[in-house]
Amino acid sequence: MKLIHTKNYEAMSKEAADLLLDTLRKKPDAVICLATGSSPARMYELVCEAVNRERIDLSEITFVKLDEWYGVEPQAACTCTTFIKEHLLDQLYMQPKAVVEFVSDAANIKQELDRMDAFLSEHPIDVMILGLGMNGHLGLNEPADFLTLNAHYAELDEKTKTHDMVKGFEPKGGLTIGLQGIFTSRQILMLVCGERKEAAYQAFMSQRITTATPASLLWLHPNCVTLVDDTIQK
Repeated sequence: MKLIHTKNYEAMSKEAADLLLDTLRKKPDAVICLATGSSPARMYELVCEAVNRERIDLSEITFVKLDEWYGVEPQAACTCTTFIKEHLLDQLYMQPKAVVEFVSDAANIKQELDRMDAFLSEHPIDVMILGLGMNGHLGLNEPADFLTLNAHYAELDEKTKTHDMVKGFEPKGGLTIGLQGIFTSRQILMLVCGERKEAAYQAFMSQRITTATPASLLWLHPNCVTLVDDTIQK
């Protein structure tokens, strides 16, 4: 585990962007898994600016979306599909080879989950972007007595239901990549910012490995970088 404490959100975003850009420059066929929300938003802006300025070739790059709210229209403002389109895809001078994602209103949930697991079994993630949930979740791997290896349907924790992305919406649940998909990633970047994440971060920093704080399992990953802004106490 490498911890990087930065002076503010902008500095955190730049550090994270530089790490992701390093992979995009060096591995033209990289598979990048994307989280959504306010934590990585500025990082994506900086990545887009650099990709466009340097004309980094994305023609063999694959983007994978970490999770999705279930039971809402794919075009709804709250979806991860909409977030990634607005913050990343629409800002790039060229599109990646593929974008692999959960469909938020899929009729057959099992088929949707199996499709994601099949893809990940053939295409392990090179860089996994994560945010720290208010309850310590990773993606929509929610605190529980046990965690799930594979992609799965998640019953949303009460704290998760207050996420800024779903204000005004009522998703039935969530679809998420499981712990196996996260832990087979070659590199993990977890971004932590905002006072609402303080309790989850302190639980994470206790280094007590527990399914009550899914992010605590990241201490076991061989190549995880956690980037923290100034709203979080050291």
